[in-house]
Amino acid sequence: MAIEVPTSQVKSIVNATFSDYRRKTVCIVTTGQCTLMDLNWSGGTRSEYRACMLPDETGRAHPIHARIDLHAPHPLDNKFEGKTVQVPDGCAIVQGGHFCGKVSRLYIYINSADFQRVIPQS
Repeated sequence: MAIEVPTSQVKSIVNATFSDYRRKTVCIVTTGQCTLMDLNWSGGTRSEYRACMLPDETGRAHPIHARIDLHAPHPLDNKFEGKTVQVPDGCAIVQGGHFCGKVSRLYIYINSADFQRVIPQS
């Protein structure tokens, strides 16, 4: 399931992953996995993936710093392209980057069990 929400509703996740993001909305995707696509530049388009822990009781999300560079010099050499990774409980994987030279919308992948924690019902 995917829903569009105002960036302000998930600001702590955005700040922990793509702090320079200025668009008004993001898309929340509830799933158990995420497929890494478009990791290399092609026609002004490239995706970047970052991860964070979901906000704690203080309301802050904490980034997870990976030491793996997903961007290989040539798409055929990129062993991460097309790989599917699991979305751990209590974490978010955030897809950002550029589409045709412009900043693309953020997609926040979370487990369905964490949905209420990220988007509380009012």
